[in-house]
Amino acid sequence: MKKGSLSKKDVAHLAKLADLKLTDSEIEEYSGQLSSILDYINQLQEVDTSKVESTHSTIGLTNVYSEDKISDVQKLKSLKHLSVAKRNGKKYFAVKRII
Repeated sequence: MKKGSLSKKDVAHLAKLADLKLTDSEIEEYSGQLSSILDYINQLQEVDTSKVESTHSTIGLTNVYSEDKISDVQKLKSLKHLSVAKRNGKKYFAVKRII
């Protein structure tokens, strides 16, 4: 793509596709701005990345899951909370049915 190659007609067409109502001055302004963005993208495409390894993840995590188990400390905390509940059962909170 050549520098400044995005015409006012192109911008008007893009605005129509995006269901945007643009004035003639906005079309002229955005034509220049969008052309600059496209020029920058073209510059980036010229960079040699043949020796750069592809990036599939930026955080490097291999497994984000943990084992599903409860510790003794968690059990004690749960029992403490259950003891102050208004309608407490043995190992659960008793609540009114919601339907």
